[in-house]
Amino acid sequence: MPPTLALKAMNIAHRGLLRAGGGKLGNSFSGMPSLELTTIGRKSGRTHTVMLTAPLIDGDTIVVVASRGGDPVHPAWYLNLRDRPEVEVSLRSAPADP
Repeated sequence: MPPTLALKAMNIAHRGLLRAGGGKLGNSFSGMPSLELTTIGRKSGRTHTVMLTAPLIDGDTIVVVASRGGDPVHPAWYLNLRDRPEVEVSLRSAPADP
């Protein structure tokens, strides 16, 4: 269960890798495509963006897992999504064809 600061640092590092590599590095992790999920804060009303991976993509359906590194507490982005389901998704790479 990583601390919040570690999770934020990983998100910043992932975005930096994408920028530094011109979008060619960091497009996937363990074979899963990377994506940016932008939610609206349930308390603040501000937008928040996190880097996630999608273990399953089927057409327009994108599956993400709301796990905070194995922590029993839901990640903030999930709570935002639950309360305000309007989101933006930027898929970093298309899934490989079987």
